[in-house]
Amino acid sequence: VYGAQDSALWRLWLRESGKKQIFIDPFCNYTAVTQADKWLAPRPGTDAAIAVAIAYVWLEDGTYDKDYLAKRTIGFEEFQKYVLGKSDGVPKTPSWAAEISGVPARDIEALAKEWAAKKTSVAAGTRGGFAGICRQAYATEWARLVVLLQAMQVLGKPGISIWATSSGAPCN
Repeated sequence: VYGAQDSALWRLWLRESGKKQIFIDPFCNYTAVTQADKWLAPRPGTDAAIAVAIAYVWLEDGTYDKDYLAKRTIGFEEFQKYVLGKSDGVPKTPSWAAEISGVPARDIEALAKEWAAKKTSVAAGTRGGFAGICRQAYATEWARLVVLLQAMQVLGKPGISIWATSSGAPCN
């Protein structure tokens, strides 16, 4: 019988292995309480703003893989123009995201800098990978942006992956 507990067990294993876990979820669930090193609580449906602000920090700091994006992606220039505010006049800074999400700008910037400095895997949620977290209007934007963020750090490079939490152990 599937009891939906495997994600919690894998997260416990990650914690025991010394892996830092940052939970970004409006709800402080049991797993976040018992295993999170940090919990960020955005307003429901605003996590895409946080993702765009992370991209902004990386673009400003130059902490993304420019060569990989130039050779292996299509359309990154348009995304970059949007994030930096060149296409609409609104730079997507951590302060911009903070007003939307309720997560302090300093936390968003710190997360972006730490993520860029270390090999980072993103846990995509519950059963079915992104399915459980994409059940609201425009929630697919968060999933799309996570893939873009991981591409900026070279998705598939050792230690840089997206983990669908119910599909077994993280690939690191």
